[in-house]
Amino acid sequence: SPIDDLRRHRRRCTGSPSSRPPSLTRRGGGGESESENEEEEEKRRGRAGERRLRGGGSAAAAAAAAGSGELLSIPGVGPRNQRKLVDNGFEGVAQLKQLYRDKFFGKYSEKMVEFLQSSVGIIHKNHAESITSFIKESVDEELKDADSSKASQKKRLTFCVEGNISVGKSTFLQRIANETIELRDLVEIVPEPVAKWQDIGPDHFNILDAFYAEPHRYAYTFQNYVFVTRVMQERESSGGIKPLRLMERSVFSDRMVFVRAVHEANWMNEMEISIYDSWFDPVVSSLPGLIPDGFIYLRASPDTCHKRMMLRKRAEEGGVTLDYLQGLHEKHESWLLPSKGGGTGVLSVSQLPTHLEGSLPPAIRDRVFYLEGDHMHSSIQKVPALVLDCEPDIDFNKDIEAKRQYAQQVAEFFQFVKKKKEAPSEQTSTDKNRINPQIMLPHKGGLWVPDGRNPFSGSAMNLNFRRAMSSYLST
Repeated sequence: SPIDDLRRHRRRCTGSPSSRPPSLTRRGGGGESESENEEEEEKRRGRAGERRLRGGGSAAAAAAAAGSGELLSIPGVGPRNQRKLVDNGFEGVAQLKQLYRDKFFGKYSEKMVEFLQSSVGIIHKNHAESITSFIKESVDEELKDADSSKASQKKRLTFCVEGNISVGKSTFLQRIANETIELRDLVEIVPEPVAKWQDIGPDHFNILDAFYAEPHRYAYTFQNYVFVTRVMQERESSGGIKPLRLMERSVFSDRMVFVRAVHEANWMNEMEISIYDSWFDPVVSSLPGLIPDGFIYLRASPDTCHKRMMLRKRAEEGGVTLDYLQGLHEKHESWLLPSKGGGTGVLSVSQLPTHLEGSLPPAIRDRVFYLEGDHMHSSIQKVPALVLDCEPDIDFNKDIEAKRQYAQQVAEFFQFVKKKKEAPSEQTSTDKNRINPQIMLPHKGGLWVPDGRNPFSGSAMNLNFRRAMSSYLST
């Protein structure tokens, strides 16, 4: 009937008791308690959602929670102070250390205590003081460790291994320095950065190949880039912990040998050599890591170097002539074993100071000399050099004894230089005040060797080391 229809309509609009939610139909204390619980749950969910939004999502929130957990290890930090620190952006110990370094290092600790109370909201002063003390002590300890590491690096010695193209520097470094008991745990090897010269930038330019192909065009560019890569390499290897760093060649062989060669060949003009010299000295002076504690000169005849170069068949070296190698050899000799006087076959070498000469082991006593002279760069005056005979072709896979002898000489040279560095400054100043006598060693042709023996008796080599420098470069 119409009346029944009206009643049904009213029930649909107002809702029958059976259709209402349970929380609304129940009356009394139980119903009100459940409703309040649901409201609290909603609030908790809302707060959690806000925290997730502040943290940048669930992953960031999880990471922040993991980082902030370590805050509880700090004296004075409980759950409440942890939350205050996190809300102010300090989610871990690292952030508090950085705050101390940036704003409070070297100042009174009270400043950080005040900051923690006023800006972070740490209520109790003793809590803020405990946090500050912990962070300060942690930073101080890290600085001590860093200073200790720097001190050990300063005590570390650097030798530069010098020699002509294909004399055997790579073999010496790989097979002797890297594979012998005497040197394996002593030495870190830094090879010449040839790979950097062969592959430059996204276009993979090969400046080494360009220099050999067009020396007039690329001599200065190449030598400039060689210097840059040596600086990069020195920085990259400066953090090593082994007592001895062996570097293949140096900025000094670049300047004393290769730059001289290209300049005398007119591949580098007067303006370019002036530019090179204008920045070489100040840059070297500002980077003491480039200055070695000693040199190791691997010595062999140009003929032998040329034969070895032909065997290794490096593509860029296809145009390198024997005359060019002979010129480089002479420049190594005049730098590392300088001659005195106008007569050919007369060579002078500076004697070591008495107290140092007596400390040399017999195996290297006649093979270690000081670099000095007017031609020598000021930063390497009085730096000792060990001369090693690399003329014989030795199979280091078979001749283990020869390999051991080379390694032993390097190890003994290391000990000698180390003691020299540790010698009292009074002895050093005394030696500077006296003029070192010169050992005059007459010799007729061939390579001079320190102990008077001729290691090249089996070869037909007889070099004229005083020929004009321009002639060896003209091909």
